[in-house]
Amino acid sequence: MRFSQKLVTTMLLVIAAFFSVGGGVLVNGSFSDRMESAGQQEQEIHAMLCGMVEDRYLTANGQGETIDNAFWQDAGSRVAANGGAQSMALSRNEECLYAIGADLPLTGIQTAETALTSGSSMLRRSGSRVIRYYRSALLGGITLDSAFDVTEIYNARDKSLRRFLVLEGAVILGAAAVIWLISRRLTRPLALLTAASTRMAAGDYALRTNIQTGDEIGLLSEAFDKMAQAVQEKIAALELSVRQRDDFVGAFTHELKTPMTGIIGYSDLLRSMQPDPDEQRQAAGAIFREARRLESLSGKLLQLMGLDDTPVECVPVPLETVLRAAVQAAEPARNGCTIETDAAGAVLCGDADLYTDLFLNLLTNAARACHDGQVIRAVCTSVSEDQAVIEVQDHGCGIPADQLERVTEPFYMVDKSRSRRQGGSGLGLTLCRRIAETFGGSLVIHSTVGQGTTVVVTLPLARKEADQ
Repeated sequence: MRFSQKLVTTMLLVIAAFFSVGGGVLVNGSFSDRMESAGQQEQEIHAMLCGMVEDRYLTANGQGETIDNAFWQDAGSRVAANGGAQSMALSRNEECLYAIGADLPLTGIQTAETALTSGSSMLRRSGSRVIRYYRSALLGGITLDSAFDVTEIYNARDKSLRRFLVLEGAVILGAAAVIWLISRRLTRPLALLTAASTRMAAGDYALRTNIQTGDEIGLLSEAFDKMAQAVQEKIAALELSVRQRDDFVGAFTHELKTPMTGIIGYSDLLRSMQPDPDEQRQAAGAIFREARRLESLSGKLLQLMGLDDTPVECVPVPLETVLRAAVQAAEPARNGCTIETDAAGAVLCGDADLYTDLFLNLLTNAARACHDGQVIRAVCTSVSEDQAVIEVQDHGCGIPADQLERVTEPFYMVDKSRSRRQGGSGLGLTLCRRIAETFGGSLVIHSTVGQGTTVVVTLPLARKEADQ
């Protein structure tokens, strides 16, 4: 059973229960009031009849009249005529002396189970009619019984009950229609949420409900939309991650293919032929270069994987020590360029080896882009409370603007032929950016073709340095 059907059924049961109780109390109360009012009138009439019989008896006794059965029959007829009695009987020792009204079965009310005692009343059914009896003991050993037809009161009650049942049926039918419409309106947002969740499960993560009701259902819709937004963002992030991994694997495979092809070709030349010494040296040199390139590629790849999988420890690292080590390591790749450094006394928070790799890659890239005699500068331009800004600047060939945002992607090279010729792998700037981000820093590249490139690296300062 659907929720709307349960709601309609429950509401109808509640309405029917309360309506039935209320109607029953109302009809029964009206019936009781009418019976009580009729009873008071009947008791007054019965008391009047009793008084008239006793007055007749006292008058006759005072005048010396004979008190016998004929007297009581005469007294009964006179009282009935003057008192307006419809049903009345005088009896003595269960012997009926006088009776008026066919609906007064004296023998019936004198049975052992329903004996009517003096001063009491009793309701009895006689066929389709309801009779109320009264009995009183009078002077002279006489008992006066009177009966009153209250069938009309019972019929009125039955008519009221029938009218009430018809009214209740009409009210319940009308209430069922109204409640059904209201329940449809109230549960419609729930149906929309159910349909939306089904569509989301089928892959429609961009779906939003946007239900504005100003109540708990509206809050549920808002929470559902926030959940849908979070799910969509997570799915997009997962898809991007998978796509990046696929691109990375594809690019890495491609980068491996080129040096491996060269190594296999030159080694096959040395294996299958007898080249002259110059050709042997060229082949061995080519194999050596390609092997070194593979070594550089695998080393940087391992470094990137290590940054992902291995937690790093932050310790105070003097920037001057890092720059000095990076300049010494970049000596073979300087290309006749001059490297100037200025640490400004900054003490970084991080790992000395990783920071050395970062600036070594930046200085090596700068040297590859420059010509003999040009100056490369690696200087700390500003030191704030919690970070230092270091710029590595060259005046080389520069990077085109449309490729500037992609130079930190794995294996991306602006000039592939020149980069491979110089031993590049396309992982240097990627590694630099990841090292900076690992310690909460950043790396931004500014470049103009023909004027040079400036790499701005922001790194955290050691806490002691910041406190000073």
